[in-house]
Parts: sequence; C-alpha cells; structure tokens
Amino acid sequence: MNLIELLKSQVSDHVISSLSQKAGVSEDQVKTGFAAGIPAVLGGILKNGAGSDPGILAKILPNLSGTGAVAESTPEDLLSGSEDSLLDKGKSLLGGLFGNDAGAVTSALSTSTGLSAEKSLGLMAMIAPLVIGFITKTMAGKGWNFSDLLGKIFESKQEITAALPQGLSDSLGLANLSLPKVEIPKVAIPKVEVPKVDLPKVPPVNYGTVQDTKSGGGFLKWLIPLLIIIIGAWWIMGRSGCNKSTVGNPTDSLSSKVDSMGTKMDSAGSSMKAGAAAAGSTIAGKLNEAGDFVRDLGAKTDKKLPDGTVISIGENSVENRLIAFIEDKNKPVDKTTWFTFDRLYFETGKSTLKAESQEQLKNMVAILKAYPEVNLKLGGYTDNTGDAAINKKISNERANAAMQELVKSGVDPKRLEAEGYGAEHPIASNDTADGKAQNRRIDIRVTKK
Repeated sequence: MNLIELLKSQVSDHVISSLSQKAGVSEDQVKTGFAAGIPAVLGGILKNGAGSDPGILAKILPNLSGTGAVAESTPEDLLSGSEDSLLDKGKSLLGGLFGNDAGAVTSALSTSTGLSAEKSLGLMAMIAPLVIGFITKTMAGKGWNFSDLLGKIFESKQEITAALPQGLSDSLGLANLSLPKVEIPKVAIPKVEVPKVDLPKVPPVNYGTVQDTKSGGGFLKWLIPLLIIIIGAWWIMGRSGCNKSTVGNPTDSLSSKVDSMGTKMDSAGSSMKAGAAAAGSTIAGKLNEAGDFVRDLGAKTDKKLPDGTVISIGENSVENRLIAFIEDKNKPVDKTTWFTFDRLYFETGKSTLKAESQEQLKNMVAILKAYPEVNLKLGGYTDNTGDAAINKKISNERANAAMQELVKSGVDPKRLEAEGYGAEHPIASNDTADGKAQNRRIDIRVTKK
C-alpha cells in the first residue's frame, strides 16, 4: 500500500460526516476533497523539504520535524473543536506549505468538486490539518522520523503527481524535485607499507682449485647458492599469500555477488518479456475504425446470477471469466490475478468513457450485486506513447472514472479501489498499433470474495 492509500484508509465515515457538516458541503464533495487534498499536502511537504531551505518545514510543521512525530492535535480533537479553530489552523498551514501557490491548490479543488472558490478554500483549510494529523499518526505508528517521511514521500512522487488535480503538479513543480544530496565522507584506505627485508649477504667462498672430481667440494659449491634461492623464493611467496588473503578475497567475493545479481536480473527481465509476449499472442481480436481493440468474445450465452439476474455475455468475456474465478473455491484471492475489461473504451487522451462501455459496466454492477462479499480493485493502463508521468496520471483518472460509474449505479464505494499504472505491465508489444490498443485498458482484480 503506497503512502496515499495509507492515509486514505484513515479517512473514516465519521470524519467525512463530521467534515461535511462543518464545511457545509456534501459527503461526496468531502471525499473528492480528500482525494485531492492528501496528495496536495504531501506535495507541499516534499516541495519545502527538497527546497533550498529544508529547515523551513521545522517552522511550518514543528510537530513533524523532530526525531519522532508527536501530534499537536489529533484528527478527533480537531473535529470536536470549533469550526473557526479548524479554519484558522488550516489557513495558516496552507499559507506555510504552498505560499503563492495556495490559490492554485484551492482553484484545482474547486474544479474537482464543483464548489465555489470560497467553499473550496474553506474545505481545503479544514482538510489540511486533518491530513497532517493522519501523517503524524502514521509516523508514530511506524516509528518514522521526519527524514524517513521525506524519503517515503519522495518514493511515492509518481503516485502523488498522478493523483493531483489537473495542472497542480506543474504549479508545485514536483517533476523536477529531488531530495537534498547527502555527502558521504570518503574513507581513505590506509596504505600498508611492506617492510623491506634485506637478505643476508653471503661472503664469497673460495673453493680453491678442484683437484679431485670425486671429492665433496663440488657438492658444496652448488648447495649454498641453491639454499639462498630457496629461502628467497619462500619469503616472496609468503608475502604474496598474505596480501591475497586480506585484500583479494573481499574483492573477489563482491565481484561474484555483482555477477550473480546481474544474471538474476537479466533472467527476470527475459521472463517478464517472454510472459508479456505470450499474453499478447493469446488475445484474439482486431482494431476498429476508432483505433480501439475489439476482442473476439465467442458465442453469446445467458448467465443466471445467484440473485436471479440474467446477463448476456460472451464465452470469452471478462464477465464469464470473473464469475468462474469468484465461484471457484480452489482459487484464492491474490495480487497477481487480473482480468481485462474487453469492452471499456475512452475518448483519446481523456478519461471520458465512450457510450459503448455502458453494457459491460452494467454487467459488472449486476455481478457485484449478486456477489455482495466480492471487492474489486481497478487498474488503469496506457501504451508507452508520450510522457510517463502524464500517462500515469491519465491512467489513474480513467481507473477512477470507471470506478465512479460503478458507484453511480449503486455499488458501495467501500468495495472498490482504483489506481493508475501508466505504461507499466504491458500485455502486448508496443511496437504495433494492435499492441498499443491492447495496452490501453482497465483491468480488475478481486481483493475479497
């Protein structure tokens, strides 16, 4: 679970209801406000923490900048206090976090919620202190200090950028932010001076004139130089062996580990490519005139659901495969089993669903109502054309748009979640128009059954 989802999970029904009454807006508008406010506050913290004066955050958020997080006011305390008190805290916080960009934040919230600028400012001012309270609780629960928090926010920068209302990412300048560089001191490895050892000088030996080739003088003539050579060779080999044991082994070990790691990564990359290619090759269908990939769904059949509802679906359709998965008790819920919507299409470059998508959405609503214990996650994906951050943003907007259509038709929002992944996890090659169309998709995963 990324940092945004971690904070969203703390936004209870009680918080939404209480804030709705204080701000004088609907509960749906409060939910939309949190969806925009959480990434906005995280972006503001990151912008200030990665700026030229990271210490400014200590002044803006003194309760977060120590070695551990101690909440100045818990979300419960803030909600139980007066409306004016919460507003005052929030306006001061917005000014400190966003400075001249505070207007852009409330304007983006106004566009997302449909509220007036004044109402949006009031709602955002109430949301900001609550989000800081949720962050503080999370830090205390996980034992993070402020540096840990900044690192976690930086790790989630792509998700934060994708979740921000349109245009706000550019205003905050998150794309070009990087954490302050930490200079790691260089540790000089001490040079080991090898002491020079002088070999004893052997005085010249005068063997005199050899009178008798059978005498022992010839043997002594060669024995002493031979001993000197053997002693010198033994000393040199001993020193070489010592150096190898202390320096060579760690280097050899490190080299072998790097080589091993590289082999594993190459192997994993090959497996992923092979898997994607295999997945792409099994999808039957063709492009239509609008550039959408139309899958071959097979013969139509009427499927009767547990609540008596009958839906008409193809034998190869996602509805048929999803129902089979739900009803199969031997197939557990996991994080790798995804099903691709085969009749869900969007306007080019937008998160607006085309009219022909309604049939499949209605079938999904019927399935969710017939299986009330089932929860789903929707994942949005794009092809690899264009900027990665923009692709992730639009994929997130599309996943949320599909989720909202299900909610409008009566599905409890607590049973659903959505996330955009951009061009990640392609199911076909991006080298062809057919492959690109297949990769522009919405997938679903059962998170509970």
